[in-house]
Amino acid sequence: MAVWGRSPVLVAIPLWMSFGRAAAAFTEPQICYVLDGILFLYGIILTALYCRIKIYVARENATEQAKGKRVAEEGIYTGLTPHAQDTYETIGMKK
Repeated sequence: MAVWGRSPVLVAIPLWMSFGRAAAAFTEPQICYVLDGILFLYGIILTALYCRIKIYVARENATEQAKGKRVAEEGIYTGLTPHAQDTYETIGMKK
């Protein structure tokens, strides 16, 4: 059984050695502090981008209202109307 033209033993030994080094690196508590810092910065960046979008949309709606344009409502059911007829109609049954 050759994997990419090599024997499985030659492929498995370097992988096993690299996983062993990775496992030893994760036992150090310093890596947790680094990962926590990255996650904290990621959360701050996402929050800032979300607030920026909300402020941009609010400013855009304010300028449209000032110009007299109709602002679309943000409701889920905007534009939906109920059906005039019932979904399940009874069939005229003669006995």
